[in-house]
Amino acid sequence: MDNMRLGLIGAGNMSTAILDGVVTKKLFAPEHIIVSNPHTDKLEHPKALGVQVTCDNRVVAETADLIILAVKPQMFENVLAGICGCCAGKCVVSIAAGISTDWIQARLPGALVVRVMPNTPLQLGLGATAVAQTPDVPAELFQRVCDIFAAAGSVSVIPESQMDDVIPVSGSSPAFFFRMADVMVRWASEQGMDPQVALELAAAAMKGSAEMLLRSGKTAGELTRQVCSPGGTTLAALSAFDDRDFDGLIADAMTRCTRRSRELGK
Repeated sequence: MDNMRLGLIGAGNMSTAILDGVVTKKLFAPEHIIVSNPHTDKLEHPKALGVQVTCDNRVVAETADLIILAVKPQMFENVLAGICGCCAGKCVVSIAAGISTDWIQARLPGALVVRVMPNTPLQLGLGATAVAQTPDVPAELFQRVCDIFAAAGSVSVIPESQMDDVIPVSGSSPAFFFRMADVMVRWASEQGMDPQVALELAAAAMKGSAEMLLRSGKTAGELTRQVCSPGGTTLAALSAFDDRDFDGLIADAMTRCTRRSRELGK
């Protein structure tokens, strides 16, 4: 395992975040990493890290022992066709929504496939990544996959049957929080508050609240009640949530997210 070579197909934001985490944590020496992308400008950052680069995905598949497919779901058919025949016995990691292990294995015979669902805060080393349990992959190799994503945030192992359901929980949910922050900042601006001050306060409140959820040992419901005083401002605010069925809205959003993943699924 010490001489294992890591390959990344795709050099977009997620690939860059994975690469930065791996290099920073020294999980792989740069000379043991290879990255491919059809656009050479996307390869400047990996090249600056001392990583081998290429425009040919097949070179990555032939060179690497562990291959991360960091491309969009709609590109998978063509990408897998291009690397078919050189992945047997190698670990292939997919970060795409909706694409099953069986579908990938059917196109890459003999590959050891692991499904992973990261989110965009991976770019700051604060990602939340779900990794599907994969009984066919040796434990040491599976742990190496988990370590790669743990280098840029937290990792949770879940059954593959839950990979669609985890998307609204962690994969897509940053957009939910960004949307709420946007509304809060725009409202504050309309009241005459400096937008930057409002953004900093809202973001700090979200960050602090997340830490309270993780550290306090209390449920989200208990922490909500802790903020509220009888007849106070917070209860007045939450009454609007109740009037507009906020809980139902969020549940509906999560259901639609999961449904779309299944619609895109293969």
